Order: sequence, then structure tokens, then C-alpha cells
Amino acid sequence: MATIVRGERRPFGLIQNDTSGLAHTRCQVGGEGVCRWKMLMNGMHLEGEWNCVEYVVIEPGASVGEHVHMRTEEIYYIISGRAVVTMDGARIDARPGDLITTPIGSSHSIANHGDTDMEFFVTEVFPNTGQAAAPATIHLPDLLAERLVGRCAEVDLRSHFTGDWRRFQLLEVPAGGRVEDLGIAERGSAVLHVLDGDVVITVDGDEFTGGAGLSLAVPPRHKAVVAAADTADPLRLIMVEVKSL
Repeated sequence: MATIVRGERRPFGLIQNDTSGLAHTRCQVGGEGVCRWKMLMNGMHLEGEWNCVEYVVIEPGASVGEHVHMRTEEIYYIISGRAVVTMDGARIDARPGDLITTPIGSSHSIANHGDTDMEFFVTEVFPNTGQAAAPATIHLPDLLAERLVGRCAEVDLRSHFTGDWRRFQLLEVPAGGRVEDLGIAERGSAVLHVLDGDVVITVDGDEFTGGAGLSLAVPPRHKAVVAAADTADPLRLIMVEVKSL
């Protein structure tokens, strides 16, 4: 999305957020118990057809009830804990590292039947015309492959949806490692989210530092450089890329 000011298109800039200060929701969409929730990025402030980027924690015994999205396509990425996802009546036992795609019209719910919190990352994007693929569950750690620095797993989201999705990545960067080029397309906008470790993300000379829970939206035509802290722990982060205008 962009805004028009006196006939001139005005793009949005970088956005930084994190997973602190969560709201508490009870019986969400007819579910049970307590979920903790935060909108990390509102689509109206991102370049492209994003609707929202969210972070959700489902407490033990709680759930988000069954519902259907009629206006957006959606992905879940399971960060920690175990989830029971019901998709069009079929049960999915999801684990950390699972990416779950939900096209428009598919009914879905997500529950935590375990004894520890379950956390997941959500992205919704507005659709285009055409027929989307069936829902899918992809375990990203199984796709990890060596790259120049660290390892990367990538899913081409264009084959799953009708909207302007590009790709989803899981990146592992060793301590002290530095990724100079994330491969974001010139007309692509991306949201980075740190899962583990400490990071310095440099975008056009500006530095953004943080640990698990840090999120950064990178607009088109901005180069992001990711550096893992020089500690014993590697850095893990995910990236969602969507085509911009």
C-alpha cells in the first residue's frame, strides 16, 4: 500500500517492532482459554497487498476457534510448542518449524493441547483472481541447505496462493556470521522476524539490534544486511516477502 499526497505517491519506510506488550484475548473466535496476541505490522503501513503480520501465543489448553477467511490468504509458522490445527475438518499435528498455508475459503482452527505455551507467526495477504492450491504443511528444517554463510530453507509461496506473495525463508546464521544479501527483489517488500539469537540488521546505514521477537519491515529498494552477534549462539530468523506496487 502507499498513500497519495497532493497527487504524489508517498511510500512508507522501515518499521521496527517486537513481541513485548501482548494483549490477552479470551475465547478467541469461539475458542477456549487465553491467547496472547500482538499485531506486529499493519498492512496499511507496508508496501504491497499485505493485510497484517501478527504474533500469537496460545496458552496450554487454549485455542483459536474454527473460522474462515473470506478476504485474505494466510500462513502460520509454528515457532515453539505443539499445535493441533484443524483444516477443512482434517487434523494436523504441527510442530516447531512447520509452515501452514490457508487459502481463502478453508476453515481452520488451532489449539494447544500441551502443557507449555505454543507460539506462532501469522501473515495475511489480499488475494488476486484465480484458483489457489490446496492447504499445505511444510516442515522448513527439512529443507535447510548450506549457503555462503549458514543455512537457508525457502518456500515459493506463489505456487500456493493467488495474491502477491513471493517467498518464505528460514535462515540460520552462525555466531559472528554476516549475510550481505537476502535476495529481496527490487519490487519486493519483506518482514524479518528473529526466532533465536542476537542480531544487528543494517538497512541503508541504519542499525537495528535485538534478539528473539524483533521484527523489521523492509520496504522495496532497501538493502538489508543481517549480522549475528559474536557469541556462542547462532542466529535464526524467518522472512516473508511480498511483491510491492
